[in-house]
Amino acid sequence: MFGKIDFENYEGLKTMPQSAASAWAAIDGGLCGASYKPLLYVGKQNVRGINHWFIAEQTLVTKEPVKHIVTIAINEFNGAYAVVPSSIEVIIA
Repeated sequence: MFGKIDFENYEGLKTMPQSAASAWAAIDGGLCGASYKPLLYVGKQNVRGINHWFIAEQTLVTKEPVKHIVTIAINEFNGAYAVVPSSIEVIIA
């Protein structure tokens, strides 16, 4: 199909800072309707706690799985982790 991006069989992000790895591990598999694979750890943002920013491959759970590249932030606050809902944005469809 013309214009479609063919995603490489990328194994995902192999290393990242321990605090980012802990944040990712806390939500890995915990999002309904899609799975995510980290591709790039962008950095952190000090807000109410710390937002860890990632570029990730999103696979939507549909009859024919659909993949996107998205931004996603995981907030770490008082030892708890949560995805920042407004942070999941498609950057490559």
